[in-house]
Amino acid sequence: MPVTSFQPIDRPQLSIVIPLYRDEDSLEAIFDRCGAVMDDVPGGAELVLVDDGGLDATTPRALARARGFRHPVQIVRLARNFGQHPAVFAGLSAATGQVIVTLDSDLQYPPEEIPTLLAAMDDDHPVVSGYRADRKDPMMRRVITRTLTRYLNRRTGATLRDFGSMFRAYDRATVELMLTLTERHRYVPAVVAWLGIPIREIPVSHHGRGAAGSRYRLPALVDMTLDLITGYSVFPLRVVTVIGMFAALIGLASTVGFTVYRIVAGEAVSGTTSAFALVFFLITVQLLLLAGIGEYVGRVYTEAKGRPYFLVRDHYDVDVSGDVVVHGRDDSDASGR
Repeated sequence: MPVTSFQPIDRPQLSIVIPLYRDEDSLEAIFDRCGAVMDDVPGGAELVLVDDGGLDATTPRALARARGFRHPVQIVRLARNFGQHPAVFAGLSAATGQVIVTLDSDLQYPPEEIPTLLAAMDDDHPVVSGYRADRKDPMMRRVITRTLTRYLNRRTGATLRDFGSMFRAYDRATVELMLTLTERHRYVPAVVAWLGIPIREIPVSHHGRGAAGSRYRLPALVDMTLDLITGYSVFPLRVVTVIGMFAALIGLASTVGFTVYRIVAGEAVSGTTSAFALVFFLITVQLLLLAGIGEYVGRVYTEAKGRPYFLVRDHYDVDVSGDVVVHGRDDSDASGR
């Protein structure tokens, strides 16, 4: 395992990291249900909430609720909406626990399953992931997850059943290693698999999303899917190369065939339909080639700008007595690169 940084004496045993986006109505359930789990953690626990730039009252309501909470709470408010995975990394950067659990704000994964994750951790498996044995999501989302899971398993060498699960427990050494990565496109489950860290999967219960449904809309899902396809392998570029070679062979074979037919038959091939079909096919292939290359060029462009992965607007530490410490921006966004 990698060498970890100095561990302070008052470091809690557990940190629960939850990214929030327009979740002011979910806060009561989060505090109540997570608090009941944290009560039974030997060595203490803290709650780390990351407001991903929502324009509602999530941060002030969380701050008010944290003042009467019986465990320490950190509230990190990002400067704008950066997305779920940057928000998770912001939470990991702030978390101080020996073990860090990431949890979705909709509580599809019940917080009551956290002790199950912790019990499954050992020296050989510093990361434990809960897979959705009885997933309560629409069929299309399940199909997309299964397809991406197979793809990422091949590209990263992992053997996971559910790459889409964000319900995970990490030891401190793993989190510190994850925070050394600097690329702009970091899909949390794939990052751990790429690092080669052993992951144990255990079945956990899974609840429906409720009336609000998923926060991921079609454009965001398309962006995430393209990031996953291009972010961990050059395999798509190789597919583009094969398609280009195949199209070139078709063009060469067609040219030779038409030439031979002209020599043997003494006349050119009649009709324009076949010619137009061939031209349209080759144009389509060229557009696909440009699209595939463009995705990688776009990734190079965003990485070359070197902008921070997230920016923190406010960072509050609330202790069990209700006292609030506000960290300056220079302290809170330094690890957002």
